[in-house]
Amino acid sequence: MSKTLAAEIATRTLEVINPANRTVALAAALRRHGFDPNAAELPAAPTERAELLTWLLATYAPRE
Repeated sequence: MSKTLAAEIATRTLEVINPANRTVALAAALRRHGFDPNAAELPAAPTERAELLTWLLATYAPRE
């Protein structure tokens, strides 16, 4: 996952008003871009963009 895609997914996820639905939105965005949301435990209720971005990159970015 690129940094740009991670930033886009994080931003769109946090645009969801109801925090309880953010995990559902995150899983849907990951599926839409070809990532398996079941590969790692999704954050319960993401609230901070930087934290979510860091989690996305740590979980889905290619290992070098």
